[in-house]
Amino acid sequence: MTLALVATPGPARALGGLLALAALLAAPARAAPGDALLTALPERDAARAIISLQQEQLAKRVDSTRLQDGVPVAAAGRYRSQALEGAVRLLDGLWLQGALGQRDIGDGVDNFAFRHWRVSGQYRLMQAAGPRPALALRLSGWGDSAGQTTTTSAVRVPGALLDSVTIQQPADRQWQADLLATWPLSARLDLSLGLGAGQTQLAYGSLSATTTRGGCYYKLDFTGNDIFGNLAQPCSAAGGVIRQFVDRSGDYGVDLASELAWQGRFVQGLANAAWRSGPWALKAGYTLQTIRRAGVDDILAQRGLARHSSSQQLVLEAAYQLTPLLSGFVRSRWTSTLFFSDLPVAYNSSTASGLGSHYTVLALGLRAAF
Repeated sequence: MTLALVATPGPARALGGLLALAALLAAPARAAPGDALLTALPERDAARAIISLQQEQLAKRVDSTRLQDGVPVAAAGRYRSQALEGAVRLLDGLWLQGALGQRDIGDGVDNFAFRHWRVSGQYRLMQAAGPRPALALRLSGWGDSAGQTTTTSAVRVPGALLDSVTIQQPADRQWQADLLATWPLSARLDLSLGLGAGQTQLAYGSLSATTTRGGCYYKLDFTGNDIFGNLAQPCSAAGGVIRQFVDRSGDYGVDLASELAWQGRFVQGLANAAWRSGPWALKAGYTLQTIRRAGVDDILAQRGLARHSSSQQLVLEAAYQLTPLLSGFVRSRWTSTLFFSDLPVAYNSSTASGLGSHYTVLALGLRAAF
C-alpha cells in the first residue's frame, strides 16, 4: 500500500475532496491578507490607527462529490473566515499591524476549524515628492494551526480505502518581504506598485488512519514513509487474522515530507489604485504570484501530472463612511487558481491536477479609523 493519493476528477467536482485533504494534511495557508491593496501611505486611510472586523466566505456553495462508505454522495463545499485586524502608527512612517481569526472549512461531510495569526511591520524609507513615489519596506509573518483534524469520509489510496484520517497539530508558517511604491496623484487618487518575495513551510505532528483489510478493521500509524497497522477490534475473518503488519511505502517511491509537507519560495507583484470622494472610498488591486516548491513539483513531473506554479488575483473594495470614525465595506476577491493563495496546503501530489479552476470570495466588514 502506498500513500500516493488519487485525485478526484474535475476541479469543481473535486472541491469536497480538496477541502478535506487541505484540512487533514495541514492547516490552511494563504498570501498575506490584503496584499493586493497594500500601500506605502497608510496615513491616507487613518492618521494614527485602524481596526477592522470582517467575515469572508465563498461567493456560492460549490457542489462536489465525496465517497462515504465507498459510495459517491453529493455534498456542498464551503469556506468561511472571521478576522479582527488592527494597525497602529508607532512613529512617523512606522506602522505595526496584526490579525487574529478563525477559518471554518466544510465539504458537506466533515467540518474543520483553524486559528489564524499575522504580524507585519512597515517602515517608509522615502517620502513622496513631485514625481517621486513614497517607498516603504514591509516584513510579514503569519500562520494557521489546529490541535487535530479528522476526516470521517473515505480516502482512497492505491491498494486500500482509508475509512478515516487524523492529523495531530497541523500548522503552517509563511514569511514575506515587500517593497512598496505609492504615488499620491491627487488628494483623491493613489497609485501603488509592489514587489515581494517569501517562503512557505508546512508541517504536522503525526498522521494516523483506519482501514479495513482482509475483512478486519485496522488502525494505521505513519512513521516517516513506513505504515504500521494494528488490529483495532476483534476479528474472525476466514483464513486467519493478521494482528500487525508493516508497509514500507518508501519502497514504492513515496516521500511524505516532500509530497505533503513541502517547502516553497514565491515572488509576487502587485498593483492597485485607491479613489476617495466624500464618504466613499473605492479600491482595486491585482497580484501575480509565482512559486517554486521543493520536492512535490518534481514528483508531479516524474508522474506526468499537472503542476500549477502561478496565480492571479483581482480585488475590488467599496467602503462607505457611516460616522466620522466608522466605515462599512464590501470586498470581492477573484482568484484564477483554486485555493492557490488561500490554501496552498491543498496542493500536494494527489490534488494538484484538480486545482486549475477559479473561484470568488466575498467579504463584509466594519472599519474604525483614528
